[in-house]
Amino acid sequence: MSVVHTQLLRLSGLGDSAPEVERQLETWIDSSSPAQLISLIDAGALGLLKDAFTQAGGCEGTVWLIDHQSRELVACYNSGEEADRLVGFRQPVGQGIISMVFAQQQPYCENHIEASAGHDDTLDRKIAKHTTAMIAVPFYFAFGLRGVISCVQLAEAPQSREGFRSADVETLARAANLVERLINGTLLTSLLGLGDGG
Repeated sequence: MSVVHTQLLRLSGLGDSAPEVERQLETWIDSSSPAQLISLIDAGALGLLKDAFTQAGGCEGTVWLIDHQSRELVACYNSGEEADRLVGFRQPVGQGIISMVFAQQQPYCENHIEASAGHDDTLDRKIAKHTTAMIAVPFYFAFGLRGVISCVQLAEAPQSREGFRSADVETLARAANLVERLINGTLLTSLLGLGDGG
C-alpha cells in the first residue's frame, strides 16, 4: 500500500491561515440553517449513503443536522418512502437515541429497539411505522460535529435479514467518514476560490 505524504502539497506560510479558515467555516456554518447545509451532500455523496444503508441491511436512512438555535436535530434527508413526511422532523437534543449519539459522539446499534427505554417513538407514530432496529453514528464535517446519520429496519418493510451486526455499524461509520471528506473538499475548494474559472 502506498502512502501519500500530503505535507509536500502545503505551500509555505499557508498553514498560518488554518485558524482563520476554520473560523470562516464556523461562521458560515453558524449562519446557515440545516435545510441549507444539507445541500452540501451532493448526488454522489447521497449515493454513497444509500449504498451504505442497503449494505448495512437497513430499509432506509436519515441525515440529522443540528439546529444550534433551537437545540434540535433536524431530519434533513431520508431515503425511505415516507421521506416527504419525515424530512423536517425535529428531535429535541436530550431526548431519544439520536440525541444520545450526538451528545456522546459514539456509534450506537440496537436490535429489538422497541423495548429500549431510550427509544423515542414520536417519529414512528408520525409515519405510522415501527422501528425494530437502528444504527446511528455521529456525523462530522467542517472540522466539527454537525449531526447524526441513522439507518433503521422497520417492521412494515421487508428485510434481507433481521437486525444489525457490528460490521454494519462500521459500514455506516465508513460512509459517514467518506461523506465528511467530500463535504470538506467542497468547502475548502470554495473557500480558496479554486475552480471558479476566470
